[in-house]
Amino acid sequence: MNTYTPQPRSTPQFFLQSALSFGAASVGVGAGIVFLPVDLWIRAFLGMGLLYVITSTFTLAKCVRDRQEDALAAEAAQHYQQVPIWSGGEQPRP
Repeated sequence: MNTYTPQPRSTPQFFLQSALSFGAASVGVGAGIVFLPVDLWIRAFLGMGLLYVITSTFTLAKCVRDRQEDALAAEAAQHYQQVPIWSGGEQPRP
């Protein structure tokens, strides 16, 4: 019997590219905020805003992923509920 092995959703190269892109964007915006020629409290406010956007983006991505996985699980459960189960007590009809 063959065992099911799920296919990865993305390649390791794509994951590396997205991680590096995220890091470069975060560092770039952070450096822009640090070197902005304004008062410290304005830079602190912008920095906290940047951190809030980053954390809310991760949370939203997780919620979207969870909803997609729940929809797939519900579809699989619906499929398996429709499959008849033979208990072995009676012969199946031809």
